[in-house]
Amino acid sequence: MKRITLILLLTLLLALNGGCGKKKMEVNPQVAKNIAILTLDGNLPGQTADQARELDIVIQWMDRDLIKIMKQSGFQPVLIKDMQEYKPQMGKLLVVDVEKFNAGSRAARAFVGFGAGAASLDLSYKFLDEKGVLLSEWRDGVGSSMGGTYCAQTLDRRALEKVVVLLNK
Repeated sequence: MKRITLILLLTLLLALNGGCGKKKMEVNPQVAKNIAILTLDGNLPGQTADQARELDIVIQWMDRDLIKIMKQSGFQPVLIKDMQEYKPQMGKLLVVDVEKFNAGSRAARAFVGFGAGAASLDLSYKFLDEKGVLLSEWRDGVGSSMGGTYCAQTLDRRALEKVVVLLNK
């Protein structure tokens, strides 16, 4: 009985504090909120078919997550699949390119733990204005024993923070 009570209490505490780790990034009201996002396909040399499939899954998840958090921060994001789709009225352009990806090993993560089988994702970013002028360029990467989508989630949050800081200058 004590064990069940303890578990319920811990669950309640986690539920109440669940949003504390996510800080909301908001852009100044006077800054244009339109932004287009282009994620390049991540066709890395030397990939096996399984690695390419896993990377495609991570990229699709990353795109959906980035759109979601951009909307939560007050942006009006548009996901484009090709540079030719971009129009200046879409706003600024964030180009995301995969430099390195390691899916890790799901089996090692599940059975060994302790960081075994960790995934890693390295991205490069270009942030352009409506005329195609480069505003900023940066690289970021992260590893996670939780898998590729956790890497993408961390990188999405960091990219959002960087974009907000650049626009709020």
